[in-house]
Amino acid sequence: MARRRSDDLEMEREFEERVEAKRRRGSPREYPDTAKRDRNKPKPPFLLRFLAWCGVILFCFVVGYVGTEYMVDKLGLNRPMSSDDTTLDFAAETLGIDMQRATFSVFYPRDGRLVSENVEVITRTLEDNIREAVLSILRFSGIDDAVNVLHVFRDIDTVYLNLSAPFLQALYEIGENTGSLLITGIARTMDENFSLTNVRYLVDSEVAVSMISIGLNADWQPQT
Repeated sequence: MARRRSDDLEMEREFEERVEAKRRRGSPREYPDTAKRDRNKPKPPFLLRFLAWCGVILFCFVVGYVGTEYMVDKLGLNRPMSSDDTTLDFAAETLGIDMQRATFSVFYPRDGRLVSENVEVITRTLEDNIREAVLSILRFSGIDDAVNVLHVFRDIDTVYLNLSAPFLQALYEIGENTGSLLITGIARTMDENFSLTNVRYLVDSEVAVSMISIGLNADWQPQT
C-alpha cells in the first residue's frame, strides 16, 4: 500500500509537471508573441531617421545659440563700454573670461566739423568691432537709437555697412552738410582703425538711396 501511495504521488507530481510545462508552452498561443512581432516590425526608413536626428541636433544648436545670445545681452557684452563701465568687468570676473579691450578713435560731426573721441570696446571679431565703432559714431551724432547696423561685410579694402531703414530718415533730419560729415567721419574711422579705405552703404540689404543729395550708392573714402 505504501508503495502504491508513493507511485500515486509520483504520478501526480509528473502530471502536475506536464500540466505546468504545457501551460508554459501554451502561453505563446494564448498571447501573441509580441517580442517576436516587435523584432519583425519594419523600422522607419533610414532617411526619416536621419532627418529626425538632424532635427534634434538643430534644435539643440538653436537652444544653445539663443541661450548664449540672451546671456550676452543680459550681461551687456554686446554694447560699447566706457572706461568707467564696471558691468563688463563684473561679467568677466563672474565668467572667468580674460577680456581684451581696444580703443578706437571715432570721428563724428559737431558744430559743422569733424571731431574725434576715443571709444573703448571689448575686442571680438573685426566685424563686431566695426559695428561697435559705427554705432558709437551714430550715438555721438545724435542719431536715433532706432538706427542699427544690421550686418558688416568686408572685401579686401572695402567695408559694406548694412543699416536699418531709419538711417535714411535720420540723414534727412540732420541735413545735407551734417549728413555728409557723418558719412565722411565713418569712412575716416574705418580707414584709421581698420585699414579699410572704402565704405559702401546698404539699407535693409538694398542699395541705399538718400532722400537728400548724399550719394550713398557710391564708395566713400576718408578724403571725400
